[in-house]
Amino acid sequence: MSDDVERFSDVTCLRETAKAIQVRFDDNLATETWIPKSVIHDDSEVYAEGHTGELVVARWFAEKEGLA
Repeated sequence: MSDDVERFSDVTCLRETAKAIQVRFDDNLATETWIPKSVIHDDSEVYAEGHTGELVVARWFAEKEGLA
């Protein structure tokens, strides 16, 4: 399963809609990204507004968005 996901540390969720969350990586204001909730893995610590920690997403999505 670890081959199917990408993990990111120190991620903060800034905003949330019904279908996606907006996150910031490593407190870098230039790297705010919208992540569809459908690609967030069950092991993720970040999945709703206000959460901080490790974000775990589907690897195909991370690669498509240039995050991996």
